[in-house]
Order: sequence, then C-alpha cells, then structure tokens
Amino acid sequence: MKAMRQFRSRHQAGATLLECTVALFVLSLAMLALAQLVTAASGQRRLTMARSVALQELANQAERVAALPWDDTAAEKLTTWQPSAELAAAIPTAACRATVADEVAAGVTARRIRLEIAWADAAGREQQPATLTVWRHRPEVQP
Repeated sequence: MKAMRQFRSRHQAGATLLECTVALFVLSLAMLALAQLVTAASGQRRLTMARSVALQELANQAERVAALPWDDTAAEKLTTWQPSAELAAAIPTAACRATVADEVAAGVTARRIRLEIAWADAAGREQQPATLTVWRHRPEVQP
C-alpha cells in the first residue's frame, strides 16, 4: 500500500510538470502571435500616416495648380514639384509627378492635371501611389 502511494504521488507530480510545460508552450505561442499582431498594426499605422501626409500634400498642390495662369499649366511646364518639408520628413523617398493632358469636348478646352506621389516603404516595397486629378478650363478670350 505504501508503494502504491509513492507511485501515485510521483505520477501526480509528473502530470503537474507536464501540464505546466504544455501551458507554458501555449502561452509562448499566444505571445508570439500577439507580437506579430502588434508589428503588423504598427506597419499599418505608419502606412496610414504616410498616406495621410501624401494626400494633404496633393490637396495643397492642387490649390497651387488651380491658382496658376493657364499658360503655366502646360504639359511641358508642369511635370513635377518639390515636396514640402512635412512630406519629406514623413516620406523621405517621395517622388512627386504631374501629368497634363489637353482635352476638348463640345468646343471647350480643358486640361486634366494628374498629381501623383509615389514612394517605397522602409523595406523598399513600392506603395500604391496617392493621386489627385485637377481640371482646369481655358479662360474665355474677350474680343
């Protein structure tokens, strides 16, 4: 009977050690998954912040383009612009481009000006560029 009690107490202690090992393993997996989730969320936050700064830069540039005289919005004159200090600080690899296309519809001449900011993230992956299109209509010529 005494031998049976010793066997049982050793068996119970071993089962407790096994349970603790399994629990520690499960806890480690949960912590690893949580660390990956935090890393992914941080990357998405940085991307969202960069996109927000890029969109603000596009809105500011669209206002500048809208204020330009008609002749200064020609395709050969308007190709790029220097990024603002805020954009350069938030997205050091930002490339600003402008493409201009003249279009005529129903006798009305207009220019479609597409503003674009493209960049790569810290890992060198190209991100989807932020774009904004501005329409400028030719002013009426007074005789």
